[in-house]
Amino acid sequence: MLVTAPLAEFCTLTIDEIYGELPSRIYASLLMRGRSTIQQLAGDTGMNARQLRHGLALLLQHNLLHYHLDAGSPHYFYEANVEHAYNLARTGKILQMVEETHGAAAKDVMQTIILTGLTRVGDLVDAYQNRIDRMNRIKEKLKAEEDPFGNGVESHEVNGEPKPKPTPQSSKSDPLISSIADLNKIIYKLVEAELLIGVHKTSFESPEDLLATIESDIQKTYPGGEVKGNKAKAEYKDKVAEALRKNRSESRSLKRKLEQNGLSAKRRKLFDGAASANVMCINYEKCLVELRNRRLMHYAEEAFGQTTSWVYASLLNLLSKDISRCRDDPITDHYEKDEEKPAPVVVTTSQLLDVLKTSLDLSVGLGQVDADKISVTAAEKIAELPPRKKFFIDVQAEADANASSDDDDEGEDVKPATNGVNGVNGTHVTNGVNGTAKRVDRRTQLRQHLLLLSESTQGFLRHCGAEEWTVDFVPLMAALRQAEIDATIENTVGREGVRLVRMLRAKGKLDEKAIMSVALMRKADMSKKLAEMHKYGFVQTQEVPREAKADVKKSFFLWYFDGTMALERILDVSYKTMIHSLQVLDTLREKDQHVLSLIKRSDVKGQEDDKLRKIHKEKLTQFLKLERMLLGQIQRVDDLVAVLRDY
Repeated sequence: MLVTAPLAEFCTLTIDEIYGELPSRIYASLLMRGRSTIQQLAGDTGMNARQLRHGLALLLQHNLLHYHLDAGSPHYFYEANVEHAYNLARTGKILQMVEETHGAAAKDVMQTIILTGLTRVGDLVDAYQNRIDRMNRIKEKLKAEEDPFGNGVESHEVNGEPKPKPTPQSSKSDPLISSIADLNKIIYKLVEAELLIGVHKTSFESPEDLLATIESDIQKTYPGGEVKGNKAKAEYKDKVAEALRKNRSESRSLKRKLEQNGLSAKRRKLFDGAASANVMCINYEKCLVELRNRRLMHYAEEAFGQTTSWVYASLLNLLSKDISRCRDDPITDHYEKDEEKPAPVVVTTSQLLDVLKTSLDLSVGLGQVDADKISVTAAEKIAELPPRKKFFIDVQAEADANASSDDDDEGEDVKPATNGVNGVNGTHVTNGVNGTAKRVDRRTQLRQHLLLLSESTQGFLRHCGAEEWTVDFVPLMAALRQAEIDATIENTVGREGVRLVRMLRAKGKLDEKAIMSVALMRKADMSKKLAEMHKYGFVQTQEVPREAKADVKKSFFLWYFDGTMALERILDVSYKTMIHSLQVLDTLREKDQHVLSLIKRSDVKGQEDDKLRKIHKEKLTQFLKLERMLLGQIQRVDDLVAVLRDY
């Protein structure tokens, strides 16, 4: 991950928001200086040894640091883990995803592990056992008050007077996990879903240090420690990739043990003896896969409607069982031969039909089309290979280039596309002949939704075999990133700006005269719009001298669109927006510090309506409203960052 100044500042503010000033100062020093020893940190931060040990221990506990010991060096080197620090901002989304997928009890376990950081299984069991024992004691105390004589008959009088009727306990106060057996089931579920993984000896190594160590070890196996020849270099690259994959699989040791021993046997082994020393942590890579599924479901709902999006979500859930991360690593996931690459994950129609809820009405969202307008061959076409990345760019660019002329063709009689779902072209969807309604079975309706997704211009789905479906995430996310960039440009500089960007994307580098002829705009308006987009970093210029001796007055300039630079510019602005939100929130806390200190008091907490004065309640309500708005703004901006950078 490219660590820019705004990203570093946002990560530092996030750590300060959650863990306080001490660890955030250490983290900021590591970001500014780079990898450092504890002696160097002491000089940079001005902290004593005790403060540094406390801060480093907290950061390591929450997996926010990498550390490495060079051969022959007496000191450890510490380095900031920016990816995990940024993922702290996604804690709310992750917990919501876990609750919707695995239930409220699983959310409680995940929240506990996020708060405590790296957790031994035995410690987690002890913590929940203490909770359960405490709740049991409270229940026994309440029961004793209701039946003081222990004869099963409630006492209705106290000192000769009627006893007040006890207030019924809310079901919300009951523990979500009432026994260790329930905790076991939840941990197995989360480990099987790979949301929890084990911690091993190289978990704290940075990717660069781990790669350097593996390369050094493999080079020693060659004569003289040198790799010579093309064949030897290819073999060396494969060995490095294989070693990295083996190291990566170590974190899934808990899941492998669970699969090898079976569920019932694992319940006995996981928490007994030395097995309880297993250390677990949150697997943010898998969490991002699940969050990507939710985002793709949202895109599908915008394009095709709710029913088709639910079908798509179920298919993504089946696919994701065998997908551990959103993006492949170019070194770790390198295979010299195509036959060595893992086969793409596919889902059959029958598998999807089995997991769909029977309450989902698949007939909703399907249009009616005349039979003579349906091309069965085109609809049922099977694409065995994924599309090339260039295919998506060319198709979208061509469509965008033509879009500029569509707005001006008001007088032309254009035949509308056959309406499938919510105005989307779906020529294969039919419920009858010549508009006559006809009953179709559930499997046929499911296939119609899948064919709609496979025919989308974004490429949500690929019909890869007979009754087999898969998702090509790389070209799909490339198309969605392009759509998000266009949407951001349109919101910033208007519709004319995004039209110019689409034309530059399709045509390449153009001078102003060529742009004016293609865009059909006046020169003054076009120059003004190009200058505005250049200010925001959406388009770039290249000077081309007319003569061998460069002279600005005799040169002409070409305008072009650089997708990578535009993406980096949007990310930079997104980080700054989130930084500003955290700074405003900190200012509001200082302003209402008196009220916030009141609600932390033990005699006020939980009884704010009764204990606080009216003016304090109004200030508290206003602060909580602004806090929700600011935190919600951060989450919305993060949705864009995730699509552009992580998914």
